[in-house]
Amino acid sequence: MIKTKTLFILGAGASKPFGYPTGVELHDLICSHRNIGIITEALTPVNEAKATYEGYVEKFINEFSKSSVYSIDLFLEQRTEFMDIGKMAIATYLIQCERDERLRQIDGNWYMYLFDRLKSSFDDFEKNAIAFITFNYDRSLEQFSFEALRNRFGKSHFECSQKLKNIKMLHLYGQLDPLPWQSENDNGFSYVNNLFIPRIKNAQVNLKLINDERHIEESKEFNQAFELIQWAEHIYFLGFSFDETNLRRLNIQLMKGKYIIGTSLDLESTKVTWTKKFFRSMTGDSIQLLNTDVLTLLKEHLHYE
Repeated sequence: MIKTKTLFILGAGASKPFGYPTGVELHDLICSHRNIGIITEALTPVNEAKATYEGYVEKFINEFSKSSVYSIDLFLEQRTEFMDIGKMAIATYLIQCERDERLRQIDGNWYMYLFDRLKSSFDDFEKNAIAFITFNYDRSLEQFSFEALRNRFGKSHFECSQKLKNIKMLHLYGQLDPLPWQSENDNGFSYVNNLFIPRIKNAQVNLKLINDERHIEESKEFNQAFELIQWAEHIYFLGFSFDETNLRRLNIQLMKGKYIIGTSLDLESTKVTWTKKFFRSMTGDSIQLLNTDVLTLLKEHLHYE
C-alpha cells in the first residue's frame, strides 16, 4: 500500500508503452496527411459539401507543418482559428490507439507495476494515498484501473466505479470521452468503440485547450491541480517533457519542500540542466531527473509499504 501522499504528473511519454504517440510523434502523424477524409467527414455539417471543409483541413495541416512548432497543443493555442479542426485531428489519431490488449502487455507496463504496489483489500483500496494529474487526453489509465480492480476482486461495475471515483485522475486539458463507468447519464464510450465519427466530433467539447493565460485562474481543473500539489508529499513526473509553459501553469513554487523526481529519457542534456535550474529557482530545491523509462524509475524509487 502507498501511505505517503503521492502525486503522479503524467506527460505523453507515460502513455507511450500503451501504444500512444509522444508529442513529436503526434505532430508527424498529423502532418502525414493521413486520415484527411475522416477529419473532413467529422468537420462537415450535415447536408453541406465536403470539398470546402477538406480545403480547411488541408490548410490546417500545411500551416501546422510549416510552423516549426512540435506541439499541436501549443500551435492551436496560438492559432485559435484552427481549434476545432485541430482537436478533431488529435482525437482521430488517439482514438485509433485504443486497444485494451495493449494495457495487458508486460513490457514497460508501469500501470501493472503500480497497481501491484497498491496492496489492500477491496474495502481499503481508496486508502492508498495516490492521485494523478495528466496532460494527456487518452483514457488508458482509467481503463486499466477499472478492469484491474474489477477482475482482481470480482466486484460489480458499480462497486468498482465507486472505488475509483475516490482516486483522483485529473485531466488538465480534458479527455477523449468518458468511459461507461465514468458516465452518470449512460453516455460514455467503451475503450474500443465503433462510433468513430461521433467521438471525433465530441473532441470539440471534450478537449480543453487554453489560449489565454487568464483562463488558468478560472479553470476548475487547474485549481484542483493546485490543491493536489499542496496535498502531496512525493511528486513523480512521468514521461514529462518539462515544457516551460506547462510548468509555469502548474505553479511549481507550490512544490517547495517536497520530494520531487522524474524521468528524463530522450531529453537533451541542455533541457535537463534547464529543468533543474528552473525547479531550483521556483522551489529552492532541484528536481531529481533520471535518464530512464517510467517503469524502471518506479521500481527503483517508488515509496510504498
